[in-house]
Amino acid sequence: MKNKITTLGQWGQKHWLQLIIIMSIVMMIFLCTVMVSWLVGYWANALYGMHFELSSCWSGISVVVTGMAGIVALAGACWTKYHTDSKFNSPSGIPPVVNRIIDKGGNIK
Repeated sequence: MKNKITTLGQWGQKHWLQLIIIMSIVMMIFLCTVMVSWLVGYWANALYGMHFELSSCWSGISVVVTGMAGIVALAGACWTKYHTDSKFNSPSGIPPVVNRIIDKGGNIK
């Protein structure tokens, strides 16, 4: 099980940008879903006299926007690390060479 988690972590480090894009798309889908339900509730209140609580949608929108802010912060941290490594740790115009040693713990011989 430990090896599977380690492998998943290594895959996540390698594909961090794709993960950020996927999470952003999912959060935008949630945001659009909340906005559509708010719009339907707004028109249902106006046309049919239904009692849809519009403030619940504002709560949903604020939660989704907070989640998106977390994703943006994560992306910014990852991109800053990549930019710093590219700018200061490799010659200009040459992509950085990634040599990572993964510490698996224990007594490695």
